[in-house]
Amino acid sequence: MNLLKSTLKQKLFYFFPVLFCFCLLFGSLVLSGIIILWGITSFFNIDRRNLQSGLSDKNLWLPVLFFVITCVSAAFSINKPEALFSIENKLSFLVLPYFFFCFCWPSHIIKKCLVSFVSGCFFACMYLIARAAVYAINGHPEYFFYTSFSDLIHASYLAMYLVLAISIILIFYSDWFKHRKQYSYISFFFIAVFVITIFLCSSKMGIITLFICLPILIYHKWKSLFNLTNTALLFFGIALMIFFAMKLFPESFNRLDSITSFSPDNIDKTSSESTKVRALIWKQCINIIKENFLFGVTVGDANDALYKAYEQNGLTGALEHRLNAHNQYFQTFIGLGVSGVIIILFLTVGQFIKSLTQKNILLLIFSILIVLNFVVESMLQTSAGTLFFVFFFCLFNLENFKREINFQKPGHEITK
Repeated sequence: MNLLKSTLKQKLFYFFPVLFCFCLLFGSLVLSGIIILWGITSFFNIDRRNLQSGLSDKNLWLPVLFFVITCVSAAFSINKPEALFSIENKLSFLVLPYFFFCFCWPSHIIKKCLVSFVSGCFFACMYLIARAAVYAINGHPEYFFYTSFSDLIHASYLAMYLVLAISIILIFYSDWFKHRKQYSYISFFFIAVFVITIFLCSSKMGIITLFICLPILIYHKWKSLFNLTNTALLFFGIALMIFFAMKLFPESFNRLDSITSFSPDNIDKTSSESTKVRALIWKQCINIIKENFLFGVTVGDANDALYKAYEQNGLTGALEHRLNAHNQYFQTFIGLGVSGVIIILFLTVGQFIKSLTQKNILLLIFSILIVLNFVVESMLQTSAGTLFFVFFFCLFNLENFKREINFQKPGHEITK
């Protein structure tokens, strides 16, 4: 009877991360409830040895240290509501590392998490496409474009999720489902839906990261077949894909024109166009950082410092829309100072270097997505960005993840 209870408790504990992955695209309120229930079940599954081992893991302490620094900074903030929001939004830096590094993770649960994430992305895409189609039938085709299309989360984050989902399919599905031929067709269908959705999102960084990551994934998957001829065919195929994508999704590529035609000279300060306004904002960020290099202006007062700079320098477009730094490294530097940005660099650029040394292709793709999106978005100011980043940072840093993830034996566990 005790063995049965123990098994049920463990199954319940591992059920919640799988459900979390499926629901990642469907709102922070649902995810908060899942995390609370996951936390409750964790107390019934604590093992002293795993707990002690987890508490000594540097992958746990870096996120936790970032959360502690955020709390200390918030205590000195003048804008208390914003400071409390920062603490609430960064709670995952404290909670999720505990779930991952203080418990053993069977390889089949990790596999289920990744498959569940891909499935959740697929159902979200089908919902968004169907929703846009209904609006288009009623005379509103604009719902197939950018923010009007992506009503679940911001279009940039949705595109980032989908690039990771495509990576998971290309890296693992042919091995995981090699005895089920129908999954090959399903996999290609999923990838097609995800690529189409990325273009419908019309996120500039989403399109850029897709064309950066896709050649890497193709080379990794079929590198034994690559020679000079096949490499030329790959680049020709990608060029052909870009050509047809430009014909099918002209609005998406029109948004990229703002990058190619951008000039730093004579930028209109009243502009709210994303590329132009980022250049103006980042200039103000650098000035604020120079004056508050060591400790920042506190997390609660970071945006207020930006708004004040916008007002003083005539950035009416940025001020009207109350825009944040649109760069997580700058946002963290302004709020927490040099110590905060050093931790963020370890958690992002450090992961990129680690992925190269370990030859971990999934961690490499994840690092590319995070670093590039951190450059153009303050991702950790939203739950969609924070939960995605911390969850997969922890998952991909489970010890021996690269080797163990291909195990098919359901009883095999990742050792700590």
